[in-house]
Amino acid sequence: MVVANDILRVAAGEIGYSRWNDAQSGTKYGRDYATRHGAWYGSNGVSYCAMFVTWLFRRAGMDVPGGDFAYCPYGIAQMRRAGLEVNKYNARPGDIVFFDWDGGVSDHVGVVELNKGGYLQTIEGNTSYRGKTGSVARKIRYWGNVCNVFRPRYGAPAPAARPAPVGSLTVDGWFGAQSIRKLQAVMGTPQDGVISSQPSSNRAWVPNASTGWEWAANRHAKGSVVIQAWQRKIGAAPDGFIGHGTVRATQKFLGVAQDGYAGKITMSAWQTWLNQH
Repeated sequence: MVVANDILRVAAGEIGYSRWNDAQSGTKYGRDYATRHGAWYGSNGVSYCAMFVTWLFRRAGMDVPGGDFAYCPYGIAQMRRAGLEVNKYNARPGDIVFFDWDGGVSDHVGVVELNKGGYLQTIEGNTSYRGKTGSVARKIRYWGNVCNVFRPRYGAPAPAARPAPVGSLTVDGWFGAQSIRKLQAVMGTPQDGVISSQPSSNRAWVPNASTGWEWAANRHAKGSVVIQAWQRKIGAAPDGFIGHGTVRATQKFLGVAQDGYAGKITMSAWQTWLNQH
C-alpha cells in the first residue's frame, strides 16, 4: 500500500530534471504517458506538469486519483467526482495541489511537501529551477494562486480489475483501438481500430482517448467516418470531429454527467453501452 511519503520520496528524487537536458524528444514523463495515450504526449513542447504528477503516482505503485491526466481542469473534475477535495488551508504532505495564475482555469499542478501556514512548499514538474524553465523543482507557493487541493486515499488497497465477459470489451475507461473497432462494428463502418484525422485542439475534450486516435493540425483534420455515424445516432452535428459538443451529446445519450470531457466515467459508460449492442 502506498503512503504519502512514498510519493514525496519519488518526487524529491526527480528534482533537477530539465527537459532541456533530456537527450530524447519531449520529456521522460510525457514519453511514459505516450505509451498509454498516444505519441503526441511524448513530443517536444508539450506541457508536462500534470503528466509528472501522473508519473509520480505510477512510479510509487498507485494510480493517480481519477486516472491519468495531462490537463489540469480534467484532473480537478475527476478528483472532485471522487470526493477527494479538501480545504486548501488544510493541505497535508502528499496532497495534490492545483494552481491558477490568471483567474481562469487551473494551469499548473504539483504535490504538497509541507504546509507552512502562510504558504505551501511543493514539488512540481515543468517549472523553473536555478534559472532553467521546464524543470522539476521544490517551490514556495502562496495561497492566492492555490485553487484546489485533493487528498489521495493513501494506504487503501488497489481495487481489483473488473473482469471482462468473454468476447466483450474490458470496461477500463480507456478508449483505444479495441473499443474503436467495437464502435465501428456497431456503427457498421470499416473496422480498422482507428478514429482518423481529428483536430489536435480537440484532444483536451477526450483525455481518456488511448491508442488508435489520429490527431492532426486543425487545418488538416478531415474527420472520421465512425464519429460521423455516432454523431448521427446521438443527434449531434455529423461533422466527423469529436469535440466539446459531441462529448456532451455522448454523455447525455449515455446518461452520465454532461461536463464536455470524455474521461474515465464517460469512456467506461461508452464501453458498457457497446458491450450491450
